[in-house]
Amino acid sequence: MLLNKVDLCPDVDVRIRNVEVIAEGISVHAVSATEGIGLDELRNYLTRGKTVAFLGSSGVGKSALVNALLGVHKQETREVREDDRTGRHTTTKRELILLPSGGMVIDTPGMREIQMWGDEGDLQGTFQDIELLAKKCRFSDCSHNVEAGCAVQAAIDHGDLDPARLESYRKLQNERTYLASKEEHRTRLYEKAKWKRISQWSKELRTRH
Repeated sequence: MLLNKVDLCPDVDVRIRNVEVIAEGISVHAVSATEGIGLDELRNYLTRGKTVAFLGSSGVGKSALVNALLGVHKQETREVREDDRTGRHTTTKRELILLPSGGMVIDTPGMREIQMWGDEGDLQGTFQDIELLAKKCRFSDCSHNVEAGCAVQAAIDHGDLDPARLESYRKLQNERTYLASKEEHRTRLYEKAKWKRISQWSKELRTRH
């Protein structure tokens, strides 16, 4: 996780801690493309044979980071708008950029998000603390909201679990459920189309004979 533009932030340590709470186990790096802060740590991920992509909304400094890593001004950059502090799209074409370190960066316009790819086991591995607490809940189908005997809510009340972490857990659960539902719908459409073709072939064969 990269926190760019730290040269403009007076409370970097606080911001880092806030991110660490909701992204447990993920390395958090404070960097500044314009001031060159933290770039040496970033280069450790961009060794020969490695390909990475920066993911973030317009204005966070993705193109500026590419320029800083290249050591030349290759990618166009723009200031964020003063009225809403959001950025303007500057990348207009897909490009694979080779860095001096031998690593490569994929620069593509409009890439603001990625979908989760994994199963229940991946979710449990990421939030093992919550999964262990959930096993102590009074009800096996506890939603960890207002149920009596909820071990997860008890841990939050006692200060042993950050509420933001539970919120992240729920978001990933919802995302996984949504993707599973979408995949199921896609499968149904495929099966429907397949049997429609089979039916058409069957009718054509009967007509010929």
